[in-house]
Amino acid sequence: MLPQKMLPQKFIAIDIDGTLYDDNDYFDRQRFNRDYQELFNKGILLIVATGNSYDAVQAIFQRCPVNTFVAENGGRIVINNQDVISHVHPQPLLKDLIKFLIQQDYHPDLFSLSGASNTFIGNKFKDVSVPFYPHHQYFSSLEQVNEPIYNVNLNWFKSRPQLSIIEKVIQSINNAFPKMVQATYSGAYGIDILPYGVNKAAGLKELISHFPGRSLADVTAFGDTSNDLEMIQESGIGFAMKNATPDLKRVADQITQRDNNHDGLLYEIENQFLS
Repeated sequence: MLPQKMLPQKFIAIDIDGTLYDDNDYFDRQRFNRDYQELFNKGILLIVATGNSYDAVQAIFQRCPVNTFVAENGGRIVINNQDVISHVHPQPLLKDLIKFLIQQDYHPDLFSLSGASNTFIGNKFKDVSVPFYPHHQYFSSLEQVNEPIYNVNLNWFKSRPQLSIIEKVIQSINNAFPKMVQATYSGAYGIDILPYGVNKAAGLKELISHFPGRSLADVTAFGDTSNDLEMIQESGIGFAMKNATPDLKRVADQITQRDNNHDGLLYEIENQFLS
């Protein structure tokens, strides 16, 4: 346990896609690193809360000092680069879920399973470029997947259907597996299918429990889409990005002055905490 004087007094939880990242998957690392250190010096710990795998966030932040993550939308909690909590799909349920998705044939542009150290991608998507999955392999049957699975992902980044169409797919999955899985829109035309009860707010709560005397009330959270919903609602202060989806803006305490393409996240952090 950390000495009391070293415990963070407050926390900032940030999403990546559509929040830290602009629409070209870029962020100002130098500015981010400077802000991170200034926050740390003021007793504020910045946490990355994302639907991305831990493997992916390690690559994204390899030149950054951040080391505490709520990955897999709350399914994997990492503090000081050490795993502390994992929530994975039970194998029998995973088998039924994949069978259902194949039968429904939702025509995704990419289908993947997020494992402990690899992303497993369906064989039929071998021609799809996946630079955002640093370590991946292909599979044709679940027997070839040899590690726990945190998240099942469907993505339509090529066809780019209307959000209402994606929402119907989400509803059909949740209706087929009530209180067993939790499908949610992850932004960028993707769906995350998580173990039931897993979300960023639950993950943050588990993470904050490792810091005595701290709670979600001490968190200021930033997000842009539906998989940030619980985190924005349950944190002490919830910011929706200016470019956020309408459902998130409805529940947010505040909306950032700038969008993700104009450094809206870092501008707001600097304005709220470092000015």
